[in-house]
Amino acid sequence: MNIDNSVSIVGCGISGIFAALELKKSGIENIKLFDKSRGLGGRLATRRANEGKFDHGIQYIRLDGISHLPEIEDLIKNNILIETKVPDLFVGYDGMTSIAKFLAKDLDIYKEFKLLSISDGPDSMEMSFENGEKINTDSLILSSPIKQSIEILERSSVKISQPKLESIKKLEYYPTIIVMVESESPINLNNEFFTECSEGFFSSITDNFIKGISKKENFYTLVCSHDFSSKNFEKDYDYINSHLQAELNIMFKGEYNILSNHKWRYSTPKDFYLPDDSLQISSNSFIGMCGDIFTNGKFDGAIKSGISVAKKLLIE
Repeated sequence: MNIDNSVSIVGCGISGIFAALELKKSGIENIKLFDKSRGLGGRLATRRANEGKFDHGIQYIRLDGISHLPEIEDLIKNNILIETKVPDLFVGYDGMTSIAKFLAKDLDIYKEFKLLSISDGPDSMEMSFENGEKINTDSLILSSPIKQSIEILERSSVKISQPKLESIKKLEYYPTIIVMVESESPINLNNEFFTECSEGFFSSITDNFIKGISKKENFYTLVCSHDFSSKNFEKDYDYINSHLQAELNIMFKGEYNILSNHKWRYSTPKDFYLPDDSLQISSNSFIGMCGDIFTNGKFDGAIKSGISVAKKLLIE
């Protein structure tokens, strides 16, 4: 591609960030990233509550196959990415969001920009955003969850490959409900910062103090199971929390307070796009797609997908 051309990346999760970083390393400067939320990082998400702190998305990461990347080495060297007492498990020093913030510190990011549609123009594509902004771009990378990207494409007037579109429409995600709890006293997680649950309404429990995220003790992140989350995702939080009450009472001996909840509609891929680590779906101007659903549903896979789509664009 011409290094003077503009590139827009929709979604500021780890996949979109690494797509931008890969393009910058190749000399592309005119890169803009857009995210519909007020933050960045996607499920690298951290929240404060009642003087404590929770990670309420990804709880830890592994560096399988990506530890050699200069960006990962830089995170470790600057003490942003910290290895825990559990070998090969890493967390963000000041919460998982700190990883995304460090990586994106030199990127041009536009928050609260929700992309609605794309249209072909004579020389470039025009992006229309919910806030009324219209921005032209030569190339586009969609790194948001694939269901959201499909909705954008179906509202758009751009030339895309219908067979490729049909192949990704089949892909699904598990939703996840997160519960953030402050308890009166600690619970035993066998001296580790997290435990995985094989039964009940929760799939994992994380102690954010032992993990090193919260300066205040007894702040726990509870991830609801796929089954519970799927059945109750559309319910309001009062309903959800009331159904969790009996299990929470046993776990915390009745001495706890739910400080916050969060829902991730597109949390964990049920299945994956097998042909490649990313996808070019356009038949005219470059429109690429990336994300963890193209690889393994994990942090390292999202990074590999972002790099993959950037390389596809560079050879255009």
